[in-house]
Amino acid sequence: MQKSKVHLILPTLLIYGFFSNTLWAQKEDATWYLGYPGGTENFGASKISFLEDGSFESTKDTSFYRGFTDNNCVISNSQGNYVAAFNGYWINDASGKIMLNGDSIWFESLPYLYGYSDDDIPQGGLFLPWPNCPDSLILLYTSKGNAAWPNSAELACLHLFYALIKKSGNNGHGVVLERRNLILNDTIQYGRLTATRHANGRDWWILVNERFSNRIYRLLFSPSGIQKLDSQHVNIALIDGLGQAAFSPNGEYYAIKSSYGLSVGHSLDVFRFNRCTGHLSEQIQIKNEGSAVGGLSFSPNSEYLYVSYRNNIFQYFLKSSNIDSSKILIANVDPLFPSYTFNTMQLAPNNKIYICATNSMKFLHLINYPDKLGADCGFQPIGISLPTFNYASISYSPNFRLGPIDGSICDSLGINNNPNCRWRSEQDTLDPLLMYFHDLSYFEPSEWHWNFGDPVSGFNNISNEQHPQHLFSTNGTYQVCLSVCNANACDTLCREIKLGNSHSENPEILTQIQVTPNPFSSMLYVGNTSPLGNNNCIFRLYNQTGTLAREYKLPFGITEIDTKDLPPGMYFWNVESHMEILRSGKIIKLNE
Repeated sequence: MQKSKVHLILPTLLIYGFFSNTLWAQKEDATWYLGYPGGTENFGASKISFLEDGSFESTKDTSFYRGFTDNNCVISNSQGNYVAAFNGYWINDASGKIMLNGDSIWFESLPYLYGYSDDDIPQGGLFLPWPNCPDSLILLYTSKGNAAWPNSAELACLHLFYALIKKSGNNGHGVVLERRNLILNDTIQYGRLTATRHANGRDWWILVNERFSNRIYRLLFSPSGIQKLDSQHVNIALIDGLGQAAFSPNGEYYAIKSSYGLSVGHSLDVFRFNRCTGHLSEQIQIKNEGSAVGGLSFSPNSEYLYVSYRNNIFQYFLKSSNIDSSKILIANVDPLFPSYTFNTMQLAPNNKIYICATNSMKFLHLINYPDKLGADCGFQPIGISLPTFNYASISYSPNFRLGPIDGSICDSLGINNNPNCRWRSEQDTLDPLLMYFHDLSYFEPSEWHWNFGDPVSGFNNISNEQHPQHLFSTNGTYQVCLSVCNANACDTLCREIKLGNSHSENPEILTQIQVTPNPFSSMLYVGNTSPLGNNNCIFRLYNQTGTLAREYKLPFGITEIDTKDLPPGMYFWNVESHMEILRSGKIIKLNE
């Protein structure tokens, strides 16, 4: 096999790395930035910080001069502290300003190029840590051009480039040492840059397809730089256009979704991926109708694939003998609110999938339990509110918590999959003593041992399930511990859980907006004692597919809502004021 190398020349101070046979905490995706472009120093981005307990904090950050739209990638260090962000125009440093030498990372005066990488290329940039060089990053990025010049206009990406970043440079704010370095000289897919770990647990695979072709470039990123290996030709040519690409969290699947207008159609290509060789196999191409936007994301257990279009979201079961026939409708956009749409997705560190809209909104949609089949995945329209408007943007990143394939021929570096224990918990909407626990551990645990710190419950105080539930004996504070193990090691994480008397009496839940009773049957009561009364608040109730079931303007006081005709099941509600979600929740409808 003939190989050609693209050598990335590093200054001497960068080439001294370290070698470890243990995988440590990987939190490079713990910070996201979203936000509508403002163009003034007072612009505020939405900063989402994912915490160890599976929760997140959403705050407004005024450090950035320009916002984030389709082209959005952010990277933190292994401890979760924000390092750099890319918006398609420049690289932002650790203070949120333009990084030293991070402006105009690509510019070309040729008439068929618009110029910069541009901000409207979904997944047009990708940060990766330099293997074995903890102070170095690269940014992979593409340029935007017109593939049909000079006769007509047709958006395309031209070539693949990289920028080299020293994180500790410029007094810890970061510095770009190299930029505009060419890796691929070709017309390639429109954005959709992603990566997955090599089976050795250290290096990275990057796949890039030649535009409207069955040719796939295979790139291997190792301590010595980026190697462009021989191309692979798959069975069916890939359609180019708007969309998203992703590797499954375990690296065994690769999927790419493309939408090229109604005349050509919309294509979903799913492959098996070999992390040792970087080759694709078992291609399945599925054609769908729909609007020319959207994206995709895998479930944390790599068994389900979620694919979004502007007006709906589907789930595919990857272990089915016929993946196409396994398609299940998860969500629809209600025609009364066509602006509450679906666009690209990202699997977060808390194992939930977040979905942005196609236009400027102050919320993200949410899939709470993506490892579950059909409606049990817990799709929640308008799942979280944001402090700023966000236009068609989500922060893209690969799975940093993937180790080697133990025992494979490529497991050659002595790196061990030592489990790292993490978990989150949720309180039941009906019984305040019932808690649901979700394992978030990584590096391939195979055993789970829970202790709920509730000795009164007897034998039920322990569980060996991965995602158990526990009914606590009484109100109080409990220390809950999870130990995860595999053949290499074990890891334990303990946290305190505080349980109040009830939802309505819990001071952390008591607010000026209340929806009761829960469960409900024929009537629902919405109390509004906020200063935003007098019909400035809107209450909306959705079923599990995101279809609007009720909408009311809320005056000051209590609003009675007749719900006799609604079928039983789980519903989601929110209260909005001036396009901002004030509060949201879920509620159960029972048979009368």
